[in-house]
Amino acid sequence: MIHGRLIGGKATVPVIFRLPGQPDFSLNFVIDTGFNGYLTLPPQAVRAMSLPPSASIPGTLADGSQVSFSIHLTTIVWDNVEKIVPILASGNKPLLGTAMMQGYHLEIDFEDNGLVSLEKIPSPMS
Repeated sequence: MIHGRLIGGKATVPVIFRLPGQPDFSLNFVIDTGFNGYLTLPPQAVRAMSLPPSASIPGTLADGSQVSFSIHLTTIVWDNVEKIVPILASGNKPLLGTAMMQGYHLEIDFEDNGLVSLEKIPSPMS
């Protein structure tokens, strides 16, 4: 299970990064159910972490404008499991999208410092 907090009206959860030659570190990401990708980081954070570019994809912003996003692959620890995930270099704050929450139940207590939890949905029995 992953636990976070409601901070300033935004549901946040920590994501642990595992970069080569560095100790693990955690960053808080704002849950964005309108973003269907995995994670975004501001371009300056991607540069500071020295994440090599993997690809570039076209995208459409909420206002309908077309842009090109730089994608970077990195290793994270998600719910105690090491995963390689794509990160879009975009915006000014770390965002966690619905692809990252696939297979999880999201629960948010909407009060100051309320509990945010992501719990793995059990697989149905065959």
